Amino acid sequence: MCFYERKKYCKFDVVNFRTLFPCMQVKNNFYYSLIIIVLIILGTQELSAQGRQLIVGGGSEKNGANSWSTPPYRWAVEGKRVAIIGTETGSLAPYMKNQCGAAFAMEFAIATRDSADSQATYDTLMTYDVIFFRGGDQYEYYDFYRGTKLQDAVNLKFSQGGCIGGTSAGMHILSSIAFTAENGTVYSYECIENPNNQYVTLENDFFDLQPGFVYDTHFAERARFGRLAGFLANYKFNHDENIFGLGMDDMTCMTIDENGLGTVYGTGCANFYKSAGSFSQNGNKLLADSIEVVQLLKGCTYDFNTGEFSFSTLDRTINTTGQSEQGNYTVLASGSNLLNDNLTMITDLVTNSGLSDAVVLILSGENTLAESFKTKVLEAGASGVSVYNPTTALGTDAELASAIGSAAKILFLKNNETTFSQFLLTSNGTLLAQKLRSDGMISAFAGEDARLAGRTVVGNYLTYLSSWYGEMTFTPGLSLLSHTVIMPQTFLDSDIYENTATAVPYAMALDTLKYGIWLTNHNYMKFSPSEGKATLTGYGTAPLMVLTNEGNLTGFSQQTGSGNAGAARMVAGFEKLRMDLIDYTTPFILGDVSAAGINTAGNGIQKLSLFPNPVYDALSLSQSYRDTSWEIIGSDGRVIQRGIFSGDDDVIDVLKLTPGFYSIRLIDISNSVIASGRFIKN
Repeated sequence: MCFYERKKYCKFDVVNFRTLFPCMQVKNNFYYSLIIIVLIILGTQELSAQGRQLIVGGGSEKNGANSWSTPPYRWAVEGKRVAIIGTETGSLAPYMKNQCGAAFAMEFAIATRDSADSQATYDTLMTYDVIFFRGGDQYEYYDFYRGTKLQDAVNLKFSQGGCIGGTSAGMHILSSIAFTAENGTVYSYECIENPNNQYVTLENDFFDLQPGFVYDTHFAERARFGRLAGFLANYKFNHDENIFGLGMDDMTCMTIDENGLGTVYGTGCANFYKSAGSFSQNGNKLLADSIEVVQLLKGCTYDFNTGEFSFSTLDRTINTTGQSEQGNYTVLASGSNLLNDNLTMITDLVTNSGLSDAVVLILSGENTLAESFKTKVLEAGASGVSVYNPTTALGTDAELASAIGSAAKILFLKNNETTFSQFLLTSNGTLLAQKLRSDGMISAFAGEDARLAGRTVVGNYLTYLSSWYGEMTFTPGLSLLSHTVIMPQTFLDSDIYENTATAVPYAMALDTLKYGIWLTNHNYMKFSPSEGKATLTGYGTAPLMVLTNEGNLTGFSQQTGSGNAGAARMVAGFEKLRMDLIDYTTPFILGDVSAAGINTAGNGIQKLSLFPNPVYDALSLSQSYRDTSWEIIGSDGRVIQRGIFSGDDDVIDVLKLTPGFYSIRLIDISNSVIASGRFIKN
């Protein structure tokens, strides 16, 4: 796979040696020619020389020959003199010498422009083989070091084949486009909600060791995938140039040799981003059409000269080519549990999805919260709301069965995934699962419950460092989106940034899923059929972030920080992903709808009142529909039974139907559906 190609050109000026050295009287043409040849060789070597780099995503270095940091640091410093630069000194020098084999290592605190621009600083740095920028404040580095003799020393040392490196803020300044953090840091949610916000400060007038790239660090730890997308968009908007992004996870790094070959080390991924489509905005909100993403694990490589990747440690082959979503129903899901964050979704559920006066069934594990949601649902115009706690104790409850069977809309709120999965094993749980998949059904999932709508439910993600310690769980969901994992509460707080960031690609690799969706507390998603397509749209001040697997290779991190045995970080690598940022103006197609086509969501179609419901043998309608044909459809969308009402008694014999959930529709003489409903067969 080739990410991009960059060619290098060398330009030589012909120099008249006699003009350059007029005081020299060269009498012998042989010596004259020899001198010219030597100068050309020396000039060629200087122009074509390239140093080495060590770029580090941050995180504490670890002692030990097999730790995440020692092998790559040893590659950079073994037998060399190392200058470690920051605005204050630290403790890297002993590690460089004692663990990584540096011949000598010295910390330098350079905290003013005057000291950075002194001849003494320049002369001192030129006596070292490796110059390494420690973590700190990258704006101080940019402000103090740009345009100084310190910068000159780094550039010359690199051109002479020396090694330049940096960790965290020290890595940020080494790409040709640098995030300077002049106004302070910027968070992912700020970048996707407005990539031109005041905190996105990108400059292209400092170091140029990696042309065309912007670097980011602590990538998984601080969930910066949205931030890097914002950087690429900001630069495109303001400079009309597509650049490349490299986001390095903490305790992860890359060595780049003199030939431009980068090799990944550490516990996480080197994340490469490239815009393959376009950026736009709806208001301030960022929309992105197709950002190519490659996630490289330890041992994988990237050639910065040719743009080619190698995937030696992506050892799991998956195929999601034929996967698509096909449900002929509506699913809404938000990223927040809070009532105020769900008011717009509640309005959508009640007034914009199906009949506005339909009764809403709330299934919730927290009664107090459910009651507050009930009040807002009623205020939005629902004709009624019933609330139940879906536990095994109600697994055979007839009242709940009736509520499920008659519901046109169901809202899920604050359900424990373990308790809910146990409920699904009961008869009412089976009934619920069938109901949710029926044509025209409308369901909504608030906050944490958004996970239930997908194929895979990520558990234990609210526990601090659960991804780092390999403690997240992955269990089956309702599969309303059968090839998708949904992660709510993304960017909720720093304790779970990494969990929400890594869970999506990890679940996609683990369960061979094609799609992953990140939700924040500022948006909600809507999955619904539209013109024969299963369509995904988003609403709110933040766009939906959608990840699609478009490759065949994946793998999981095997490296612990110390290098000792233990649970590895829950980070997955991928050969080829696609990221899209969407909203209602940019619908995302997940597949083709392939169901019977029942629709009770308005459009002139009347809702049938059926009784008794549940029913055992004879199903009656609340009013007469003479000279009308009817069809009964199973939960899989197939027509199971047909008939015609020819008398005054509108009764249907359902005795031979197997127990379960069914839909019925009435068709008039012009073959148009005029009414539909649902019932349970006991």
